[in-house]
Amino acid sequence: MTDRDLLDVIAKNIVNMQEDIKGLNDGQVRLESQVGKLETRMETEVIDKLRVLFDARNVQNDVNERLISALDRIEGKIDVLQLETAHIRRII
Repeated sequence: MTDRDLLDVIAKNIVNMQEDIKGLNDGQVRLESQVGKLETRMETEVIDKLRVLFDARNVQNDVNERLISALDRIEGKIDVLQLETAHIRRII
C-alpha cells in the first residue's frame, strides 16, 4: 500500500466520520425537539390532572357540608324527641 493509498483511506474515513458526526448532530437536534414537546405535554397533563383532583376535592367538600348539615338537623330532631319522651315518661 502506497502513501497515496493510505491517505485516500484516511480521507475516506475522515469523510465517513464527518458524516456520522453530522448525523449524530441532526439526531441530537431532533431528540431535543422531541424532549421539549414531551416536557410540554407532560406539564399539560399534570396540570389537567391536578385541576381534576382540585375539582373533585371541591365536590367532595360540598357533599361533606351537605351531610354535616343533614346530620345536624337529624341531631336536633333527636334532641327534641328525647325531650318529648322524657316529658312523657314524667307524666306517666
